[in-house]
Amino acid sequence: MTIDPAPAVSRRLARRLAVWGGASTVLGGALAVAGSTPRARAFGQQNAAWGAIDLAIAAVASRQSTPPTTPKLRRLLWVNTGLDVGYVAGGAWFAATTPDLRGRITPERARGHGAAVIVQGAALFVLDLTHARVLSGR
Repeated sequence: MTIDPAPAVSRRLARRLAVWGGASTVLGGALAVAGSTPRARAFGQQNAAWGAIDLAIAAVASRQSTPPTTPKLRRLLWVNTGLDVGYVAGGAWFAATTPDLRGRITPERARGHGAAVIVQGAALFVLDLTHARVLSGR
């Protein structure tokens, strides 16, 4: 009889996501308040927001009464890995093109927000890919 690795992988992923989310929230929040430039403050704001979302996802995942099966979790992680690539690309586009959103944001702040999305997308890519590979036997 084989043991389904998904529950253990799911718990490990939730813990790691909580650590990343907590660090992003605290450090991003500090930078959002005390950053020396609008770009740094925007970078901090974006990281704090992503961190809060990551913490919420980790909390929900850790409270699931029925853990996902390996096929379901593996599929979810591979889909998320693709989305993570999209986040990085979107952040790069935002930082490079610096849209002003109809005058609501300066180019400097756009670069800060875009850079933070790149960082968050890359970190989630590593987390999702690492755990998807474990479930895929790689």
